[in-house]
Amino acid sequence: MKWTSIIKISIDVAMYLLFLLLMGQYLLRDAPHEWLGVTAGILFILHNIFNYKWYTAIFKGRYNAIRIAQTAVNLLLLLTVFGCMLSGIFSSQYIFSVGNGGTIELGRFLHLVTTAWAFILMSVHLGLHWTNFIGIAQKITINPKTQIFFRWFFRLIVIFLCIYGVYLFIDRRFWEELFHLIDYQKEYDESKTFLIYLMESVIMSSLFTAVTYYIKKFALYKKQSHRKKTD
Repeated sequence: MKWTSIIKISIDVAMYLLFLLLMGQYLLRDAPHEWLGVTAGILFILHNIFNYKWYTAIFKGRYNAIRIAQTAVNLLLLLTVFGCMLSGIFSSQYIFSVGNGGTIELGRFLHLVTTAWAFILMSVHLGLHWTNFIGIAQKITINPKTQIFFRWFFRLIVIFLCIYGVYLFIDRRFWEELFHLIDYQKEYDESKTFLIYLMESVIMSSLFTAVTYYIKKFALYKKQSHRKKTD
């Protein structure tokens, strides 16, 4: 594996983990939350620098349904993450402290909504590119029977994660953050530890990642079936 690929993967993993940590704001507050946000923002900028070729090719080639969907998700994710960064600066109380009362309130409003949408879009983006990770795993040589076992084992895990992810989405009333149906200071279950809240965020993210992956896989299957019929 090339060193550039290793760096890109390391940046993506670190950025994903930081975003999950930032989702637990009520447990990791104030200055630590802001410093983690700044770090995640820097990693996001580096991610885009390393993937600059995507921008140079955006107006090239033909667009099918899958490419349209991927482009839309990427642009919306770019917009929401920049929204997170700007609103975080406006509502900052420790690192930047540039806003007044009205600016801080606006920043908090935008930060709640853009963070929630960025969380979902990030998970969808991961699902659209999950085949890359599967391709790496498939290069590992193992016994065919063992391979079948692990394949079904992971499928069962995915089913569990999706079911539990739906439960968490409802239990945490996540739609309230998506559409700002609550005040900035949302009530959280104070009995949950940081580790539990972090794992729940991973599971909820896995729901959107898995659903996106299988929708894309089904779309590619239908496309291949259509080609076979027309050949």
